[in-house]
Amino acid sequence: MKRFVPLQIVGLLALCAILLPGTSGRAQSDPLPSWNDGPAKRSITEFVAKVTKDGAPDFVPPAERIAVFDNDGTLWPEDPVPFQMAFVLDELKRRAPNEPTLAADPMVQAALAGNVAKLLDGPHHDGLLRIVALTHAGMTTEDFDARVQAWLASAKHPRFGKPYDQLTYEPMQEVLGYLRANGFKTFIVSGGGADFMRVWTERVYGIPPEQVVGSTGRTKFELRDGGPVLVKTLDYLFVDDKAGKPVGIWQFIGRRPIACFGNSDGDQAMLEYTTIDNPHPSFGLIVHHTDAEREYAYDANPKSSGKLVDALKEAPRRGWTVVDMKTDWKQVFASGQVSPPVEQEPVTAIDVLLEPDATMLQHAKANNARLLGVFPKGFALDATHRPHITLIQRFVRTADLDEVYAAAGQVLAGANVTGMKLEAFKYYYAPTGAVGVAGICARPSPELLKLQADVIAAVKPFVVETGPIGAFTAPHDDPATDAAMIQYVSTFVPKMTGENFNPHVSTGVAPRDYLDQMLAEPFEPFTFSPAGAAIYQLGPFGTAAKKLKEWDSNR
Repeated sequence: MKRFVPLQIVGLLALCAILLPGTSGRAQSDPLPSWNDGPAKRSITEFVAKVTKDGAPDFVPPAERIAVFDNDGTLWPEDPVPFQMAFVLDELKRRAPNEPTLAADPMVQAALAGNVAKLLDGPHHDGLLRIVALTHAGMTTEDFDARVQAWLASAKHPRFGKPYDQLTYEPMQEVLGYLRANGFKTFIVSGGGADFMRVWTERVYGIPPEQVVGSTGRTKFELRDGGPVLVKTLDYLFVDDKAGKPVGIWQFIGRRPIACFGNSDGDQAMLEYTTIDNPHPSFGLIVHHTDAEREYAYDANPKSSGKLVDALKEAPRRGWTVVDMKTDWKQVFASGQVSPPVEQEPVTAIDVLLEPDATMLQHAKANNARLLGVFPKGFALDATHRPHITLIQRFVRTADLDEVYAAAGQVLAGANVTGMKLEAFKYYYAPTGAVGVAGICARPSPELLKLQADVIAAVKPFVVETGPIGAFTAPHDDPATDAAMIQYVSTFVPKMTGENFNPHVSTGVAPRDYLDQMLAEPFEPFTFSPAGAAIYQLGPFGTAAKKLKEWDSNR
């Protein structure tokens, strides 16, 4: 039976929810809970109230409620470098060692040397645009999307130790939601690459790709393998910075904004276009970075982009709100999103391993030659890709490596490593995208399982949960493979240990369809022994790339 509540009681309950301190109604009535009460917060709410009150003289129809936001430094940080530059730098580090022409470019050399000033020199950060074009050209738009997604999944901010897309400003996220709840259409108008931002803005900000205005390059249409693709080129069509921002707004939005949010002199023209002689009431806001403890403090002398001098001087005359991050924001990032900012400790990806004897080496090298014959881009077994049987792979603090060596060495000293008899009985492979890393498997004997468990326990005090691709000796050609390897090492214990342990010697890389055929072939078992033990730094595809410590094989 449905129960009816008198309307008078409903009205009283609603009134109490609004008026009584500490009630949920009061919390819900504050659209900007991460903002401290003060002039900055009031300027936002008063403007919204003014332009959304139907019938009032300052009412603006919903179709004309356009709000534009800069991205870097306004919605998320831009230090120590803008996040797209961090992506490009990681791309250069990955590609330059294998592409001499790319590595010879002066701007690429400046980027790899950390000369950010040279990259940002010129009216439109010309050096940065150059390396962006060099690293993006020739890719299809789908390939580019995949690279950006893979990078976001694996890369972390060097100071905050969190993925870049988890570092948006909570107060500005609230502003975005508040404006949309009041009939505004929100756009990003940023000097960053439009294609880069469109990959993630809808997921991160609730702003769909068609509402992102940014610097754009020329794309060309092609048919590849019978299907249509768009291919990125070296040519830049439009640079969406400084005076280019009002031009971009008109070209891509077609309406004049009534609200503009920025943080630097690069946003001044956009602020002026929004607020000077606008036929509608208008609003301009500048985020001033003043909080070195929770984020960064800069204006006239930023580390990279985000210089704020002229726009800050102009703000009082134009009536623009200047947000003092330190005093106006209760919190900078979402609660629990970022731990107190500390510099991330260097991390090394290690492999505690057993080195096989001549019998296994002979079989491993024969299989490696076979795989290289079908996939020359794979790795050869050599000094930087030593055949081995992994006991554990872990991320450890680089500063603790000597203690790791001592702890593992004590365990290995008590084990009869060279006396173990192991049986190799099949091929296997671990898939990494379209290819797989193949190997020869050994049966996990009780002795081997005990040794692994003891090494896990010995190294545990020095382990960190995960690490960046920089913890390896080198990245892969594909960022998706970087992400897969980081995940593999992060979860090696417990996913690849104990009852899940698959002792093997990796022998090479090949396409998965070829490896499926190889696994279907008969395998003749053989017996071998470890010849010694060592700790290596991991390289691409989980290879033992750099020897850090070894123990006497006669022990």
